[in-house]
Amino acid sequence: MKKSILYTAFLGFAALFTACDEVSEGERYISLPQVETKRNVLLEDFTGQFCSNCPTAHATINSLKAQYGSSLIAVSVHATDVFGIMEGQYPTIVGLMQPEGNVYAAKWGASDLPTGIINRSGGLCNYDKWGTVVREALAKDTKVAIELSADTVPGKDSIAIAVELNPSAMVYGKLQLWITESNITALQQNGPNLDVNYVHNHVFRACVNGTWGEDVALQENVHQTLERGIRVKSNWVKENLSVVAFVYNDAEGVMQAAECEVK
Repeated sequence: MKKSILYTAFLGFAALFTACDEVSEGERYISLPQVETKRNVLLEDFTGQFCSNCPTAHATINSLKAQYGSSLIAVSVHATDVFGIMEGQYPTIVGLMQPEGNVYAAKWGASDLPTGIINRSGGLCNYDKWGTVVREALAKDTKVAIELSADTVPGKDSIAIAVELNPSAMVYGKLQLWITESNITALQQNGPNLDVNYVHNHVFRACVNGTWGEDVALQENVHQTLERGIRVKSNWVKENLSVVAFVYNDAEGVMQAAECEVK
């Protein structure tokens, strides 16, 4: 088998979520010299807590992470009503699936798990092919560098995110920001056994700027900074959170990705 806030508090934080057509303090453009960029690769692992073979795919990710380090950014996207458990679905069970997980799975046709897509290019592939595809993707050039930072806001249950985009050519696409969490103990079907103490890593938790991100139009060698934010949900452990950022379009897939821990 492959398988609801006080109004004033809202106002105080709304600026973190507002994107404007005008250039604001949260969106700055600075011309910079051309730089060479290091290519990172995004692996979206479609997985589920009732998928008996998915732990093997998780082990494959661990092996690839050991080999490629921060150049490989993996996100475990829990998906499908067959294999996934929606967050809040059961009062006594930790569910890890978000609504967006099913949206993404439907987009790529991921129904038989485990499966994954690398840099949103070339379609789905089985975990036994991930090593080859990741290696090939890492060898490709990229037109944009991403610098990423994420900090908790003192006195508020929120995260402030800063993204710096430095393109070496014109780039039209979308910037996607996700929250992921690691070290989550929750049940997982592991072969014939149900492991109630399985540790889940790189789990997709939320979108910061919409299911499909926000439009970006980048000029050659013109540096752009964007600031975004998100509230921390009560079931997240701040110390285990990371932010994933990537620039993509339908024609080229993911052009660059970055990941940072929340400080």
